[in-house]
Amino acid sequence: MATFTHKCPNCGGALEFNADTQSWKCEFCLSDFNNETIKSLEDSVISDNDSSIEEQLPKEDMEFNNKARMYSCTSCGAEIVTDDVTAATFCYYCHSPAILPGQLSGKYRPAKVLPFKFKRDSATTTFINWCKKKPLLSKDFTSASQLELLSGIYVPFWLFDCDIRGKMTAEGRNIRTWVSGNKKYTETKYYDVVRAGTACFGKIPADGSKKIDDQLMETLEPFDYSQMEDFSMSYLSGYLAEKYDKDQNDVYGRISDRVQKYTDKLLRDAIKGYSSVSVKNCNVDIYKSKATYVLLPAWIFTYDYKGKKYIFAMNGQTGKVAGSLPLSKARMAAYFSIISGSVFAILLLGGMLI
Repeated sequence: MATFTHKCPNCGGALEFNADTQSWKCEFCLSDFNNETIKSLEDSVISDNDSSIEEQLPKEDMEFNNKARMYSCTSCGAEIVTDDVTAATFCYYCHSPAILPGQLSGKYRPAKVLPFKFKRDSATTTFINWCKKKPLLSKDFTSASQLELLSGIYVPFWLFDCDIRGKMTAEGRNIRTWVSGNKKYTETKYYDVVRAGTACFGKIPADGSKKIDDQLMETLEPFDYSQMEDFSMSYLSGYLAEKYDKDQNDVYGRISDRVQKYTDKLLRDAIKGYSSVSVKNCNVDIYKSKATYVLLPAWIFTYDYKGKKYIFAMNGQTGKVAGSLPLSKARMAAYFSIISGSVFAILLLGGMLI
């Protein structure tokens, strides 16, 4: 399958997207290029390669159960090995960014992309500071070799716009108590409560990747979708990217669950003026929905520790972090030994002073 790298028109070096300046920079001659220039370059490259993108088929390797794909680096000619959902990667030898346009064509072409706002050094600093707050963390978790595994990834997402009708039935209770003489009286009044309405929900996200933990991605929300751009493969330069392997039908159940919870809360919040409320039933009908395929930015670090996988993730736009960290048994033992020793010293000193 054909690949291409955005080349600097001045020196021919590889261009990478700069999250700080929102432009494309050549690391060789230090030239900067805006979106309009890159788009014109991209259009010419893609038009030259259209036929090869359509005609060439990826080499399938049975050893990888037909899931591995091989591509040729346009800079050094080396073979790049990826899986069947990778859309942007790096050459392992010359480190040039390699974009695989055939992976994001046709139905796999996103409508929008949300560019990275945090560069790698910012993401690394955020990760290290996050780890400093975890005293029982394994020391090698923030070693230089491990930090090399921190990757900027454009994650495939579906954004749903939904129109709904909701109806809730409940029982409201008002309780009044008073004292007359030496007796206390309680009066409870019961009410049948009905709340109904329509609502429009916009841009409810659900990731379209089987590899990435859904709950982790939800924890990274929210994203500011007002900053999305029309999709251009130039934004992928310098980052990893994947195409979806779960379509809108596969993620619709998660969207439906979220809409149910949102609507339930809206209707519940509309019931006021009662001492207590018991919800009997809530029906939500999604009568219209539309899904848009987009790519959203995340810095992700996966770490295997003693047979268990841990994942750190950072929102590539807002800097919000989430994830789990392994605990070092050796550091735990040392930590609790220090605490125990301190407590013993305090008790001993207290005994000496008595």
